Amino acid sequence: MKNACKKWKDPLREAALTGATARDLEEHLRSCAKCSAELDEVRARAARLDTLLPLVAQGAEPSADFRVRVLVAAEAAREGKRARPWRVWTLAGAGAVVVVVLMIGVTLQQRMARVIPGEELAVAQKLAEWRAPSDALLATPGQEILRTVPRLGESYLHVPVKTDEEE
Repeated sequence: MKNACKKWKDPLREAALTGATARDLEEHLRSCAKCSAELDEVRARAARLDTLLPLVAQGAEPSADFRVRVLVAAEAAREGKRARPWRVWTLAGAGAVVVVVLMIGVTLQQRMARVIPGEELAVAQKLAEWRAPSDALLATPGQEILRTVPRLGESYLHVPVKTDEEE
């Protein structure tokens, strides 16, 4: 239906149900193929419903195998519900296994990251103790004296002092 045909929507349905069309609707149906096709389709649906209505009013029963099909479908649904707990526990177990494997992997990764191989440790120690060749040129004669200067509270003389307890 075109946008211009929207105003004919309700008159089309009324014409399909009553069988009578107004003069202006008839003129529109002559010029619009879509609206006339829709009117024919709605009339065909109404005719199908009219043929089914007497069957419903008479209380027509469904086919003989209908009951069997419904019972089989209900039994299949019940069997499906019985299988679900097994599936749920299987999925929960699989999820737990995945979590445990991930935790073990993370733990091993952290342990391996902390361990430094012995060779690398020895190389790092040598680098820490390394002195530049120019360090010897920067050494002054007074450095040895400064190393032997007593700290605050110490004496230059290394005379053992007797305490009150020793006397």
